Amino acid sequence: MACCGESSAGRLTITQRDIDNGLALQVEYTGGRTVTVSGPITGKQYVFSGLQRVQDVDPRDAPGILRGGGIFRLKGIKRGEA
Repeated sequence: MACCGESSAGRLTITQRDIDNGLALQVEYTGGRTVTVSGPITGKQYVFSGLQRVQDVDPRDAPGILRGGGIFRLKGIKRGEA
């Protein structure tokens, strides 16, 4: 059963309200060296390293970061305020 914008087909629908309420996608870095990635939509800087592998990423930036050469993957969803 789907809930909170998740469909039974495994897709996630994110609304502006979700973003306003603090929803973030947790992106995991699988590389070794520290990298700083600029969010393609928001311009926010995300710093990933061996010690900080998982970062909360704005849902608008996540698709661009996840296409980053196979060194990033979706780890989870962090719900904002209810």
